[in-house]
Amino acid sequence: MKALVRFEQDGAYINLLLPPLINSLPEQDKALARKLAVGTVQHLNTIDWALQLYSKRKLDALTPWIRNLLRVSAYQILYLERVPLYASVNEAVNLARRYGHQGVAGLVNALLRKLANEGDHLPWPDLQKEPVDYLSLRYSYPSWLIKRIIELNGFAEAEKWCLANLEKPPLSIRVNRLRATADQVVEKLALEQIEAAPIQMVSDLLIVKSGAGKIARSRSFSDGLLSIQGQSSVLVAPLLNPQPGEVIIDLCSAPGGKTTHLAELQQDRGHIIAVELHQSRVGLIEKAAARLGLKSILTVQSDGREIERLNLPAADAVLVDAPCSGLGVIRRLPEIKWRRCEGDLLAFQKLQLELLAAAAGQLKPGGRLLYSVCTNEPEETVQVAEAFLKAHPDFIPQPLTPQLPPLLQPLLNDSPALTFLPHRHNLDGFFIALWQKKR
Repeated sequence: MKALVRFEQDGAYINLLLPPLINSLPEQDKALARKLAVGTVQHLNTIDWALQLYSKRKLDALTPWIRNLLRVSAYQILYLERVPLYASVNEAVNLARRYGHQGVAGLVNALLRKLANEGDHLPWPDLQKEPVDYLSLRYSYPSWLIKRIIELNGFAEAEKWCLANLEKPPLSIRVNRLRATADQVVEKLALEQIEAAPIQMVSDLLIVKSGAGKIARSRSFSDGLLSIQGQSSVLVAPLLNPQPGEVIIDLCSAPGGKTTHLAELQQDRGHIIAVELHQSRVGLIEKAAARLGLKSILTVQSDGREIERLNLPAADAVLVDAPCSGLGVIRRLPEIKWRRCEGDLLAFQKLQLELLAAAAGQLKPGGRLLYSVCTNEPEETVQVAEAFLKAHPDFIPQPLTPQLPPLLQPLLNDSPALTFLPHRHNLDGFFIALWQKKR
């Protein structure tokens, strides 16, 4: 409940809010706490709709404490079969007394008991007459986003997309080959009761089977043997084909996952310039580089659109992992779907094109420019690629196949850009394109 109040009032993310609040709990209770908090955010509009069906008072009229207490309790009632209904209701009533008063406790008791009795028979919108409202409430997404997905892909694809983004993705870790092999990391993690296994798709990537909550506190992590990184994200740096001795600029580099990956691929024998707008996030890159034992990364605090004034050396390659809507990683960060609106997409497009233009001016003739975003929205993907090439005829699209793992090469379908979709590839939604500046 405390985490959900902070999520609502401060715009913070559950994965950052929750750890200090649950630090003293046993591992099993930590897992349940995470499930309750993340699940409530994931199903937020459906929960609010269901609660409002049985409440005479508007949820907005309640205090943040009671409103979010009702939400997390409703999540248990509607979505968690293993939590007994009486336990959910009784705990909510006790907390309502503590954070409200006896009258509020009565309201919470009556409302949750109604929901418990009627939860299996909610009046869902008609699928045929109101397809947008049906998907929006059945799977809990903002209606503007559902309307877009249906218009772009049709109802059947939209429903698959909704379902895929409700699935919890596995935690994946990238092995630092400068310090250990994948087999050595698996063995060392096992000593700390963490089970990890390699996947066929990508070398040096492990999936955590059990003990995911302990990874960031593990000896292997503190010793710099690994980094936590998503499966789609870990594919980006190799597509730039970084070579020892090259100067590479990472234009939007925090928190440093792709930056450090580039350095590892260069065997820490290159020159990586990590540009980051926010000083507080520059520290994240420096901390990651130090933990991994990387010496070739130079951090620069600057707006990536203004790098021309920094007098940086001409680059052999530039990575623009641009700020974006983040709608491709909803299954990891469900908060994103409630914090975006359709108008954001063109604002991000403008920023993305400005960053690409700055990067283009920083490249040597023959240099490589890689663009990646964790979204599949046309405004931020194909439209950006088309607009960039139109404004920069001295850049040529490059094939991604040579650097792509063999198992993923069929995904290209002769397209010069790479698109991952959660419901088709069981990966975070990503778009990646590579261009070379004419010599």
